[in-house]
Amino acid sequence: MNQLHNLMDVISTKENLLLAYRSAVKGKRYRQEVLIFKQDLEINIDMLHDELTSDTYEVGPYRQFYVVIPKTRLVMALHFRDRVVQWALYRQLNPYLDKRFIYDTYGCREGKGTLAAAERLLHWIRVVSRKPDHENWFYLKLDIAKFFYRVDHEVMMDMMRDLTDDPRFLALMYRIINNPTVPFGLPEGIKAHDCPVEQRLFDVGMPIGNLSSQMLANLYLDPLDKFCKHTLGIHYYIRYMDDIVILSNNVEELLSIMNMIGEFLDKRLKLKLNSKTSIRPVKCGVEFVGYRINATGLRLRRSTAKRIKRVLKHLSAEYAAGNIEISDIKPTLASYFGIMKHCESYNLRRWITENISFCRGDRVGNDIPGIERLMEDDWYRHVDVMEEDISYEYTY
Repeated sequence: MNQLHNLMDVISTKENLLLAYRSAVKGKRYRQEVLIFKQDLEINIDMLHDELTSDTYEVGPYRQFYVVIPKTRLVMALHFRDRVVQWALYRQLNPYLDKRFIYDTYGCREGKGTLAAAERLLHWIRVVSRKPDHENWFYLKLDIAKFFYRVDHEVMMDMMRDLTDDPRFLALMYRIINNPTVPFGLPEGIKAHDCPVEQRLFDVGMPIGNLSSQMLANLYLDPLDKFCKHTLGIHYYIRYMDDIVILSNNVEELLSIMNMIGEFLDKRLKLKLNSKTSIRPVKCGVEFVGYRINATGLRLRRSTAKRIKRVLKHLSAEYAAGNIEISDIKPTLASYFGIMKHCESYNLRRWITENISFCRGDRVGNDIPGIERLMEDDWYRHVDVMEEDISYEYTY
């Protein structure tokens, strides 16, 4: 594709910033920082416009915290005005990038996502299960070690230079990617919660929590997608962020592919595969994007079902004690029933309706009426996800 020109002139327009604000505010309009920004909306948009136009914009401080589901991750969230800038970048750059990507990469793309990825892999598994040699089909499950914490900044900036010749845009992206005050990277072999701040690295890593990080993660692994599809000629290849599944009826071929991908990642992208990389029979089922997938359909992973039961028991007890309200419970129920609606979860739904209720005092009955009918209701479809919870996905 041709390079993009004069990107900053488009990104910094007041019209683009206003549209970015409308995207950033969805599902968050009653948060205090959003209300404060909205109170002087025109002034704040003008300030961002002036800073971006004069190249004086600096990324604000990060709010840092850990999430522990499905595993411990360090999340860094920007303040609202910086998220507006992130959306301004995303609105102009992502449509161009999306055209470059292969069809079967599903992370953080419009019309894709975890469910689409799971259903695509389900289709492929059903296809190979009908082949005469279906007993001999295997899958290679690849996972990149500490992907977000190990993205090399120079490799990323080289990719950005291939996209555009706008020096102002490149300077802005460098300030976002290589923050001079906040290190994003981790040394090899060290987990996020075990690494002191002074040992974090400045020359690698992207913050989990940035909208731009999701977009740039797809760009960073796009060469791997092209290598697998065009150079290696792999048909059954699917990627969701840094999780990759490949199907084949030849174990030796999968071993060879694993070695070639490992070598490509090391030399081209300065990444490594982790110990979770494995080869197993397709008939045993594939765990991918939060589901366990085999030819009979999608199921929740056992660990996910146990976590749902544990969380709902806790919420029921907290509500009975008066520590939380119904409004605090509904988003969680929305998330759980939303994912259960798309997989085989009859037994889990029955367990919920038989064992979980939300009531206080001596009252008999449920303060969320008709909980057993939630699967037929529409309210759960309209619950927005917080930006810092976006995907990394499948943290159900």
